[in-house]
Amino acid sequence: MKKKIGYVILIIIAIIAIATGVYFFVTQKNKEVNIDLQQLNTTISEKAPFNEMSTTDITTETLTALYEIDAQDIEEVIGKMPLINVQASMYLVIKAKENSIDTVKSKVDQYALAQEEMWARYLPDQYELVMQRKTGVKGNYVYLFISENAAELEALIK
Repeated sequence: MKKKIGYVILIIIAIIAIATGVYFFVTQKNKEVNIDLQQLNTTISEKAPFNEMSTTDITTETLTALYEIDAQDIEEVIGKMPLINVQASMYLVIKAKENSIDTVKSKVDQYALAQEEMWARYLPDQYELVMQRKTGVKGNYVYLFISENAAELEALIK
């Protein structure tokens, strides 16, 4: 009799544990990430090295031309890149459409690899920056940071 009660209690605890796990998994997965890109753009562009170098904004047109990302795959983009190609430092944050996150991330990764190849033959110190880049996905935001403070910039959206 005591064994049966023990088994019943164990089964109830297991069911509660599984239900709790499923609940947290579902609520975390559906939790929408919302980043104020304009505020983030201001914050990042005020930090070194971006406040010390000549940059140009990364726009939807830039994404199409340099990253080969279809404009229909994104909702919003911020970023800066060097005006003259003597520095590798740049940042990019893209709010991708829900069904395009993997495609956008793949294109950003391809661009980062191309930068790696280019700087490997050009300037060793800039190549090191590219090698220490931070890329990733947060919700439906895809990002790339190439900078001496890439980890600090990544922390702004994590």
